[in-house]
Amino acid sequence: MLQGLPTRSSPYRSDLPTRRTPLASAGVSPEPSARATLVRALVASTYLPTFLAEIGVGAILPLLTLSLLDFGSPATVASLGVGLYSLGRLIASPFVGALVERLGSTRASMAALGLLGVGALACAAAPGVLPFLAGAVVFGAGHAAVHVSRQAQVDDLVADHQRARALTTLAGLWRVANFVGPLLGAAVIVAVGLSWTYVMSAGFIAAGMVALRLAPAWRRRHYRHAPEHRVGLAEVVRHTAPTLRTLGIAVVLTGALRQLRNVVIPLWGAHLGLDDHTISVIFSISAAVDMVLFVPAGYVMDRWGRKWTAVPSSLLLAAGTVMLLGTSDALGLAIAGMVLGLGNGWGSGVLMTLAGDVAPARGRAMFIGLWMALQDAGGLLGPVLLSVGTAIAFPLGFGAAGVVGVATAGAMMRWIPPWRLRETPAAGPSA
Repeated sequence: MLQGLPTRSSPYRSDLPTRRTPLASAGVSPEPSARATLVRALVASTYLPTFLAEIGVGAILPLLTLSLLDFGSPATVASLGVGLYSLGRLIASPFVGALVERLGSTRASMAALGLLGVGALACAAAPGVLPFLAGAVVFGAGHAAVHVSRQAQVDDLVADHQRARALTTLAGLWRVANFVGPLLGAAVIVAVGLSWTYVMSAGFIAAGMVALRLAPAWRRRHYRHAPEHRVGLAEVVRHTAPTLRTLGIAVVLTGALRQLRNVVIPLWGAHLGLDDHTISVIFSISAAVDMVLFVPAGYVMDRWGRKWTAVPSSLLLAAGTVMLLGTSDALGLAIAGMVLGLGNGWGSGVLMTLAGDVAPARGRAMFIGLWMALQDAGGLLGPVLLSVGTAIAFPLGFGAAGVVGVATAGAMMRWIPPWRLRETPAAGPSA
């Protein structure tokens, strides 16, 4: 019987044993050649494939709501498009960790990208609402699998004291892709129509698969420091239950708040009578603000602690959502969207970083999958809350989203552990 699941040493738990020694050892400043090797490994196996695939994802996310509106669905149904995408993520997340443990992070990433591409093509070919919603579920499941497996790839390579910078870089690339994706999507909408944006998305996902196949990591079937003895999902849940029922609540609320951002901009834009490509451009403006903050956010988290990004991020997302209620044109929507982008960008990578901080040494990928499932549960509940609120009175759902933001900030302040900066060398790759 397993006597416990040790947590890797981190600035929170510096007295506990580590699972493995990554390329960048936690106590050693890497030589320039080792630093270059680390950065090349991250770029080839994780950053480049992620960037290409996330351009496709970024093009699709703001269109899930608009596609359902084009099918003639009312706003209360259209907001559930993103909710079912989150349902797909929720279904897949707890089980992807086991896939990573068996196949290794690189091959699990390839399988995840394949599922993501199938979901995009299913949405493109959907003749009606129900097939489209099924495609959104598959797309969400693939995206969840990509998230878990790519974090496992980073975790194999990067030391604890560099975790926030490496993961915020990953999150930053996601944000850059979410800036580029909607712009390309808007151009495709104008040129050939809304459904072809999903085909473009599948093309970028396929390019990510090619990049991953060409990466040196593909030649390693298992990741470098796989545990000798695998543990079951139930055992991971049992030993991490105190964390899941406290800090996990903050993760659920954050998931709801962040997914609401993907819904409120297009939904309010449609309410104002703006056309599809204008809404897509405004979403890109929000993403542009979002993507410039990942470097300072990573530095602040590694230097002063996770609360310094998690709490302000939640409050800004709440403020931006409530600001939408006072807008009446494209300019006002763009300004509120920039506030939402500021809040989302300042929280770049914080949930992935917290997962790495508190994950056990054994069953680590499965715990990260559970962590993602909590975020996805919030992502599912957020649009449902908005849908119920708008069914009662259209502005009510947006006000409720603001309340979720304030609650998220309070939960993060309450349950993120106190920060203890370990004495580690300032030098090292920022990935």
